[in-house]
Amino acid sequence: MHDLARCAIAVGDRALHGHVAAYEDGTLTFGAEHGVVGGLRVGDDVQVLVLDEVRGEVRYTGRITEVGVTTVEVADLELTSMLQKRQVARVRITQLCGGVAESADGTARAISFAVIDIGAGGMRISTNAELAEKDRISFRFPTRDAAVLLTAEVLRAQPTATGATQYGCQFVDIQERDADALFRFVLQTQGAQRRNRLRV
Repeated sequence: MHDLARCAIAVGDRALHGHVAAYEDGTLTFGAEHGVVGGLRVGDDVQVLVLDEVRGEVRYTGRITEVGVTTVEVADLELTSMLQKRQVARVRITQLCGGVAESADGTARAISFAVIDIGAGGMRISTNAELAEKDRISFRFPTRDAAVLLTAEVLRAQPTATGATQYGCQFVDIQERDADALFRFVLQTQGAQRRNRLRV
């Protein structure tokens, strides 16, 4: 987690900038951009800011357990805040998918649909199938890394001029790793779309 993410640590009014060299079992190893220059001691309480492309801005408090020439080890990390950006990041795509729609009374049927935008928190789909609010769709969505098994609950419907209906859906019971995979997919796809626009 947080591997190579941009990072800053602060003790009092002193701050160092660098990256996360390692993170395991509540201990973070900080790699200083320009080396560790005095002022940090084992036992000092420290504040840590990690700029993680998946999890957003993550802040911890901790205690310095080791100071090296270029690294600082911080243990006893406690999460103090997380500014989550991935929930609002979405990308427009056209991805055909098939899945199973289950209604509130437990009736299930196979459906096909096109995902027309997606993010870590939900998606918008277009389909000729009739769906009701609270229906749940289970399906596999292909990311660049692997197919992710998702369940989405229908929140709203919007008819279109083509006869298909667009549905706004929210993912439910999504695993952290799957939300991370979707957010990476959004970032990768947005980057590819920008590059394609620049070539035109």
